[in-house]
Amino acid sequence: MGLQPLEFADCLTDSPLFRTKLTEHEKELERTSKAIKTLIQHGKQVFEAAKQLSKAQKTFARDLKEFNFECIDQQTDDEITIAASLSEFGKYISDIEELREKMIEASEDQFVKRLEQFRKDNLGAAKEEKKNFDKQTAKFCQSQERYLNMKTKMNDTQLKEADAQVEMEKRGFYQASMKYVLRLQEVQEKKKFEFVEILLGYMLSWLSFYHQGYEGFEEFKQYDRYLRLLLQKTRENFECTREEAEKLMSKMLEARGSKSMDQSCTMRRFTREGYLYLLEKKALGTTWTKFYCQYKKETKEFYMILYNQTGGKLSEPEQYSLESCVRRASESIERRFCFDVTVKEKQGTMTFQALSDEDRRLWLDAMDGKEPIYHPTSVSKSDDTLLDEIGFSFMNKGIAAIEARGLHEQGLYRVVGVNSKVTNLLKCALDPKKADKVSYEDPSVWETKTITSAIKNYLRSLPEPLMTFKLHEQFIKAAKQESKTLRILDVHKYVHQLPKANFEMLEMMVAHLRRVADRCDENKMTVANLGVCFGPSLMRPEEETMAAIMDIKFCNIVVELLVNHYEKIFKTLPDESDATEGKGNPGGTQNSETALNTSSLSRNSNLANHNSSQARPVSSAPAVGREGGGAWGPTSRIYANQAPVHPSRFARPRPIQVFNPSTERFETMGSTSSSTESLNSSSSKPGFSPRTVPSTPSSTSSYSGGPGPDRPNRRQSHDLPVYGNVSALGLPTWLLLDSSAQLSNRFNLNLGSADAPALNSSMHSTSSLTGSHASLSSSGSKTPRKTVITRYPCKAGHETELSFEANQMIYNVRPSREPGWLEGELDGKTGLVPANYVEFLDT
Repeated sequence: MGLQPLEFADCLTDSPLFRTKLTEHEKELERTSKAIKTLIQHGKQVFEAAKQLSKAQKTFARDLKEFNFECIDQQTDDEITIAASLSEFGKYISDIEELREKMIEASEDQFVKRLEQFRKDNLGAAKEEKKNFDKQTAKFCQSQERYLNMKTKMNDTQLKEADAQVEMEKRGFYQASMKYVLRLQEVQEKKKFEFVEILLGYMLSWLSFYHQGYEGFEEFKQYDRYLRLLLQKTRENFECTREEAEKLMSKMLEARGSKSMDQSCTMRRFTREGYLYLLEKKALGTTWTKFYCQYKKETKEFYMILYNQTGGKLSEPEQYSLESCVRRASESIERRFCFDVTVKEKQGTMTFQALSDEDRRLWLDAMDGKEPIYHPTSVSKSDDTLLDEIGFSFMNKGIAAIEARGLHEQGLYRVVGVNSKVTNLLKCALDPKKADKVSYEDPSVWETKTITSAIKNYLRSLPEPLMTFKLHEQFIKAAKQESKTLRILDVHKYVHQLPKANFEMLEMMVAHLRRVADRCDENKMTVANLGVCFGPSLMRPEEETMAAIMDIKFCNIVVELLVNHYEKIFKTLPDESDATEGKGNPGGTQNSETALNTSSLSRNSNLANHNSSQARPVSSAPAVGREGGGAWGPTSRIYANQAPVHPSRFARPRPIQVFNPSTERFETMGSTSSSTESLNSSSSKPGFSPRTVPSTPSSTSSYSGGPGPDRPNRRQSHDLPVYGNVSALGLPTWLLLDSSAQLSNRFNLNLGSADAPALNSSMHSTSSLTGSHASLSSSGSKTPRKTVITRYPCKAGHETELSFEANQMIYNVRPSREPGWLEGELDGKTGLVPANYVEFLDT
């Protein structure tokens, strides 16, 4: 039951009941005062704890930003993105903590100060009224007692003065009593709105902060999904690498000290290397000192490094030229496993002790010593798996069976068949007498997973990998190129340097993998997954080392490039400069630059086709035949080479050579190459770090990009400017005079993809210069409307343009007649959007 109300009429009677009610109200007032004081105290603790948390979080965010990954070998683009994710995490945390600091600063003033003010203005005022009431009560009671103690013999004047004094004291007492009652009533009522209103402001500040954090979480979810895909892919690469590393470790443990291990050393820089003990004569006797020794058989260079694993101190190597090496007879020295070495730089012999008798024999063998050379029985390579007619027949039939019944099966090439069945299938399929009797059509005889495992085992068991030992390093270096355009160009070039049988088998396999990847929605085998499955099968180094195992991820990337750009790599010839580069062409560098830019348009077309949700169009480029002598058919001259027009980051301008048919010669023009395009198929997914896109070309015909790109200049479609010999599209001016069909045929382009709206828009605008109204789209279909995400804030400069902030979604985006601009809808308004401020999302 609540407090009883205080009546002003009770103030006149001042009854014991009134005094009891008054005491209850005073107790409640005191309890409220203490509760508010506790709230203020704990609120300050909350804000102090929030400040400490914010400080700790900002320190943690700074540590994340400063954390550096030290990785083995060169990183892939996916690994670079993963390494940069810690900095992104730090940025997200810093942003949240900045919001928290603002909230604390605002809430602390509003909450603490307002509560203290409420307590002072209301509870403090009530206490002051109580003091006044108690004072008036005491004064009135004393006056009343004096008045009642007056004698009746006093004159009338004194009595009248006493009556007036008592009346005045009574009036003051009643007034103080009623004011006190009124104040108590006000405090009790103000608690219901003014006090709660202060707490409401406190809650609103915190919840606003949490809401802003939720909005940041919604933005972070896109980055989270993208990053998880990269992490999953990197984890799969790690599992593959770990498995190979464990196999190599087991081989090395089994082969330690053997001739095969010594032969593996010959493939490296030194013929033989390892620890030896050198006999040194001292004043008080002899000592055996441990050296790490290295020997080059070709130059007879012998290096000695004073080093002991327990000490860890490394000294400068001593270099000598070997003259002779002789085994030391056992009876001539107390220690075992010794041999003598003579060098040109020293007189006398140096006596070394090997680690074992086998180790000594290997050193003598490497140094052409007089110890008999030990030849272990070599393991002959099997001739069962060769690139012959039977092998091609098996691959053709196996691929046909898989495509007939297994393209929809989940985990195709990931699900492993029973080993005994796989071995039996290979044994029968590669036996000339039994190959024709093998039936692939019946799934009950040979399951799909058995055939896929047999295909992988066949490729892995070839004496030489399909992409050859000779070109292995070149393919790895191509995958490590900084620019994706250069990667594709180099892989294209090296693929056409493969032997004829290898090229045909590789083309057959990659075409099949392309069809598998086209059904990835059903079989879950994306290009990245296929790269993990076939990277070690199609490529392997001649020597198994940890460095080679760390390069497996780049083998996977090469396979991804082959699958993603199958039409370009296998159905077109590399540029002439690439074909002649290895033959000492003096203009090889310039022609390489030309080929770089020529491949850009084909690359963009292939990427657009790959990302399109529609069926992937088949290239109309004719198949190229292989001529004798290891050379491919004649290369048709490509006349137009221009900078890539697909939106990407442009790193630096550099000159390229462009062939002008009107002058019958190459002309120099500016171009750029992309240095940050993604190396992996996952890079076709939308990135979440702001990307720089090309802005309006400068007078030097090179694009420039920066964190805040310039908006394209608005101009009419017929007013496309030309800078020297290069148009605003980055194309030579004479190329603009070509017809659309000729342009499409020259570059093997499909410009109808929605992934290149700016290119389509600009090309259609250019057609007005030549009077040609033919559509540049090979398909002739209308460009579908897509969704974009803004990467930079933009304020409209005209009523027909849209204003937006960073990370906003714009819908129904389609090409505009304005070069460099798109049309889209934002908040119900349709307007123009600068193309270099947005990024298309996969839909």
